Amino acid sequence: MKNRDGKPNSQSEKSSRTVHLAIMFVVLCGLSFYLGGIFGSEKNRYNTNDISKVFGVSKESLPCALQVKAVNFSQCSPDLQDYTPCTDPKRWKKFNVHRLAFLERHCPPMFEKKECLVPPPDGYKLPIRWPKSRDECWYRNVPYDWINKQKSNQHWLVKEGEKFLFPGGGTMFPNGVSSYVDLMQDLIPEMKDGTIRTAIDTGCGVASWGGDLLDRGILTVSLAPRDNHEAQVQLH
Repeated sequence: MKNRDGKPNSQSEKSSRTVHLAIMFVVLCGLSFYLGGIFGSEKNRYNTNDISKVFGVSKESLPCALQVKAVNFSQCSPDLQDYTPCTDPKRWKKFNVHRLAFLERHCPPMFEKKECLVPPPDGYKLPIRWPKSRDECWYRNVPYDWINKQKSNQHWLVKEGEKFLFPGGGTMFPNGVSSYVDLMQDLIPEMKDGTIRTAIDTGCGVASWGGDLLDRGILTVSLAPRDNHEAQVQLH
């Protein structure tokens, strides 16, 4: 259409163009939905039989479900209650003492590996949850009275009722581990402001030093010394 002055009407051209674009959009949407429906229905028709026909594979040759066979392990003897395979004190004498190589991690060969379940101690209970486990543990889980007797003067732990309590003492802490760490902070002020955030404790007993540092925002790796008697995994 043209105006009275003979010029084309721009508004009518714009409206007609918009109508054409809208129609094309609707048609394309309908076509895409139609093709999508066909593709989805065809895809659902495929099954195991179709696959075997396409590739020429018989049903008998298709992989079957994985067969899992249950294995029952016998219980280990009571003397293996604290057995740690790769750090067994009974095997240390087989290795060289040069540079204390016998203290390194030595895993047993295949013919010496034990396939049995380590029995829990009589009266075993579920371990106390963290963070309470840092200060106490069940006595029946580590029933070794010699610890309380031989280490009583060092205040490593105290037996009270059914529990071992860790009061925060030790060979190096006659006045308690907190008092010891307070003196360390006087010498090393960086322990107070977050500059020092990690520490390592070698030759620890019950990791009371690392436990106290944890309250002060310092994470400690505590490494126990050589163990000649029991593994004491519960304490370390």
